[in-house]
Amino acid sequence: MQYGNAPGTQTFCFGYTGAMLEMKPNCENCLQALPPDATNALICSYECTFCHDCAAGKFELVCPNCGGELVPRPVRRVKG
Repeated sequence: MQYGNAPGTQTFCFGYTGAMLEMKPNCENCLQALPPDATNALICSYECTFCHDCAAGKFELVCPNCGGELVPRPVRRVKG
């Protein structure tokens, strides 16, 4: 993890300069749209992304790709 203002990096919250969370636009199972401000998106630690219906109903909150726990994805508010 990098902190500070290293040359060629962008500073985010609390000085963190690493990569931001990838906000995948669709459920990996049913392709439902999951924009950055969606409140029904769940992810695993590898950022596999699913809608709530698939994550809870079909996968029982366990990622089918890695076996990790599916948890609510943070919401990124749309600037407007």
